[in-house]
Amino acid sequence: MKKFLIALCALLLCCGLEAQAQVLKFNSTDFAYRTNRNGNWSDWSDWEDCNVLVVLNLDKEEINIYSAEPQELTIYSGDGEFYPDSSGGEQTEFKCVDLDGTRCTVRLRIQKDGQWQLYVDYSNISYVYCIEKR
Repeated sequence: MKKFLIALCALLLCCGLEAQAQVLKFNSTDFAYRTNRNGNWSDWSDWEDCNVLVVLNLDKEEINIYSAEPQELTIYSGDGEFYPDSSGGEQTEFKCVDLDGTRCTVRLRIQKDGQWQLYVDYSNISYVYCIEKR
């Protein structure tokens, strides 16, 4: 019985460590944005080079974007499951709130050519980072 309990504890410990591996790190290569004025979205800006660390920590339900003005977003909805989108790629979506209490949607998208993108959509501005896994 003692050996069984030790084996069971070891198994639970290993499974618990495996479940905590829900941290994804990315480096951005490019950035673009668009704004919404009176219900009309502007065109996307030209791409700008950038080097920003993006960390998705699903265990802590946080997304951190280490831009010039660091952004800390708390996930309140979303499971991280990818589904096909209308452009032939796949995406997952998270509903978040920032430190000011403003709600936003974060979309992690994989284009059909394999390029990863991270969209952050507020009611008045959207921005997108082209990202690469670290």
